[in-house]
Amino acid sequence: MFNTIYNLSKTAFFVFVALALIAGWMFRDESYLTAETGLGYYLGITGGLLMLLLLLYPMRKKSRFMRNWGPVKHWFKAHMIMGILGPVLVLFHANFSLGSPNSTLALISMSIVAASGLIGRFFYTRIHYGLYGRHANLQELKDHLNITKGKLGEKLRLGEALTRTLEKYEDICLRERGILVSILRLPVVMLLSRVTYFRVVGHTNRLLKRYVEKKNLPRSAYRKLKKQAKGLIKVYVHNVKQISGFSAYVKLFSIWHYLHYPLFLMLVITGILHVVVVHLY
Repeated sequence: MFNTIYNLSKTAFFVFVALALIAGWMFRDESYLTAETGLGYYLGITGGLLMLLLLLYPMRKKSRFMRNWGPVKHWFKAHMIMGILGPVLVLFHANFSLGSPNSTLALISMSIVAASGLIGRFFYTRIHYGLYGRHANLQELKDHLNITKGKLGEKLRLGEALTRTLEKYEDICLRERGILVSILRLPVVMLLSRVTYFRVVGHTNRLLKRYVEKKNLPRSAYRKLKKQAKGLIKVYVHNVKQISGFSAYVKLFSIWHYLHYPLFLMLVITGILHVVVVHLY
């Protein structure tokens, strides 16, 4: 119940942000906001402060004096929210347009850091259990895959042809590769996973339909079995895909860390420069 409410609230937040951005872009020429005075000015100040507060999350992870300041996952949630709201408020402050050279530089720096944050979020979810979960490890993922395969074998009589299809899929995806090859083959694995999923689901549905007709079971039984089979196949394909790309995503996330902090530092410098220039001149 809690997870459902949380997911709904998260969806509502992103929908609200998206609608706000669309409205801001559509009415950017109406001069409702100005960067120099009034609400537009304070939106810029608030957005800048929110982006400075992003530093609290890495400080919470690294600093000893903050180790007892609540669970890290809550700080990460706040980090994600501020990382979205800060740039949005600055966009409204700038009225979705470029201004003087120093403000343009600050806006471009912010956009680069925001895009970098979204990329980092994508990598993060590939090596953790959920967006706010703990770091996964390869052995746990393999154990989970074996459990899912066992359930798949218990629930479904896959047949020899379909079993060979799954074995070939696993062999292609899970064969040991170097990091560079693993990174380059990520799009191939994603495409192959989609194809395998739909192929296995379609074949399984036909098997279940024949089984229900042979046993003279009601239509509702077929729908229930089909839903269970689809869920198991989805988990199985997800596990294979996650194991296949795990090492690659760990490496990409590490590289992203080295790049993201200099970009954020550039944002801080350009933001401070922008504020100083605006108030002095």
